[in-house]
Amino acid sequence: MTRRRGRGLAAWQIAALATAGAAGALALGNALSDLGVGEPPVVLDGEQRQYAWRHGNIAYTVKGQGEPLVLVHGVYAGASSYEFRRVFDLFARDFRVYAFDLLGFGRSDRPAITYTPDIYEALIEDFVRQVIGGADQPVSIVASSLTAAFTIRAAAQRPGLFARLILIAPTGLENLADEYESPGRRLARALLRSPLLGQGIYNLLCSRPSLRYFLQSQTYANRERVSDDMIDIYYTMTHQPGGRFAIASFISGALNTSVDAAYPHLTQPILLCWGKDAPFTPLENARAFRRGNPRAELRVFDCGALPQEEVPDEFAANVYTWLRSERASTRR
Repeated sequence: MTRRRGRGLAAWQIAALATAGAAGALALGNALSDLGVGEPPVVLDGEQRQYAWRHGNIAYTVKGQGEPLVLVHGVYAGASSYEFRRVFDLFARDFRVYAFDLLGFGRSDRPAITYTPDIYEALIEDFVRQVIGGADQPVSIVASSLTAAFTIRAAAQRPGLFARLILIAPTGLENLADEYESPGRRLARALLRSPLLGQGIYNLLCSRPSLRYFLQSQTYANRERVSDDMIDIYYTMTHQPGGRFAIASFISGALNTSVDAAYPHLTQPILLCWGKDAPFTPLENARAFRRGNPRAELRVFDCGALPQEEVPDEFAANVYTWLRSERASTRR
């Protein structure tokens, strides 16, 4: 008696079909997430320029006349010079203001590289030297959070480029200082960098609900400041080709950097700006930065992680007053 075959699919065939179906659904979901997003918008009112850096084009805005002042945003999903939109024009009244988007963010290129502190430190140095000519006229620089740590390293390495440092809730002494790349961190980065699964995970992290939760719980003290228009900007910034690569390095800890060695040796005047309700970099962390360098002064604002966003007039006035006093002291 002949045994009949082909009545059903083998287990491996069922598994293969299920995997293919899941992959197809994930690919469709990824495509739908980016559908109709469009180009990243211009977020600052000024002259729009491009700096052809060795790892990719860097978008920046420049406005005003006077001494150079550089604004550098932090590192997080959707980050860009958008975080300085409320103070950019205020500073441009008295300074030649430059605000650039870090590689991997905003309107700058997003190459598929492993982003490291060395890359961002070099970008800050090269921008100041090659775009502004910092070797002839040292700049004052405002840097936020993790980027403030990169700036500390750059200023310690090339002190002649930087006249004064305004650091907004910097990391590197207590937060994001662990540089050890564990196997788990390497795996997390590899997953996020993968073309299908990584893009899917990234799209979940950068969905509108996730972005709203992050901004309301980790960034702003006043949740009402997080508007639908703001979420649209952040969503557009995150859903650009190659957007997941810089975030993969950030989430996996590849951008962690310690400033223990560099910070005490800074010779520039330092203004620390801290929101008293910043959840990720709490005010208690400011003590280590006050103790770590006698040149550091501290200003505390009634806000979350971004005083330049929540209390822009107060932030700009404090920075103005401090810069004027430091300029006067260097002339004496």
